[in-house]
Amino acid sequence: MRLLHLLNKEIHESRKAFGTYGITIFLVLFVINLVGAIVAKATGSINVENYYGMFPGFLMLGGAIMTSIFFSDDMFSKKGQHAWLMTPASSLEKFLSKAVINAFVYPIALILLFTAASAFTELIALAITGDKFIMFNPFNGSVWTLVLHFLVVQSIFLLGGTYFRSVHFIKTILAVGSLSILFAIFVALVSRIVFAPYFTGFFTPNFDSITVNFQAFESNMRIFSIIGKIFYWALIAPFCWYVSYLRVKEVQSTDAVQ
Repeated sequence: MRLLHLLNKEIHESRKAFGTYGITIFLVLFVINLVGAIVAKATGSINVENYYGMFPGFLMLGGAIMTSIFFSDDMFSKKGQHAWLMTPASSLEKFLSKAVINAFVYPIALILLFTAASAFTELIALAITGDKFIMFNPFNGSVWTLVLHFLVVQSIFLLGGTYFRSVHFIKTILAVGSLSILFAIFVALVSRIVFAPYFTGFFTPNFDSITVNFQAFESNMRIFSIIGKIFYWALIAPFCWYVSYLRVKEVQSTDAVQ
């Protein structure tokens, strides 16, 4: 029950920012798609709706930026830190109240906003041009696949938002880029060792060996694929959420303003 009150408090305090962001998205979708429909009608070309093309950008980029800065005022600023520390709730409840909004409330609200904006835009376009009515489908499988990917990406920026004290988004991107390079080097070395029979020299493929031992090669690739999927889907998000919570707990018990 206390967590629900905290969620309501977070949404209420951020309602102006959320409202401005939502209106901006609505207007962007309305103007771009309505102008596209009118131009297509006037030129006789095929009108291509941009809802599915724009949704990933607002979901991933917008969600990553929002997640990166959502903890900054309460954790690292003199103005918001005191009020957040004095809020009668546990560190876990404070963490979840913000993390849940970014991970679950944001994508669901964005889907509803895209659905409403597309319905309104298509009705206006239908009245003006008489073209067919095609709106954003919230039950499209690709939409929810993107949401699942967003939960993984969001967890990384959640960790960056709680760990870095400033410029959270940029520092997170730089950190992820650096770690990706190191991880790529590690994977390349492990692959070179595991698939040693299929190479001549350091990284020159031996296609004759691959052809002869194709079943073994395919089996090894399948194992690597399974390991990669387990790491991506089952480990990244829980790890980032847990470490982010520990960071929030640490800040709650120490002086966050240096």
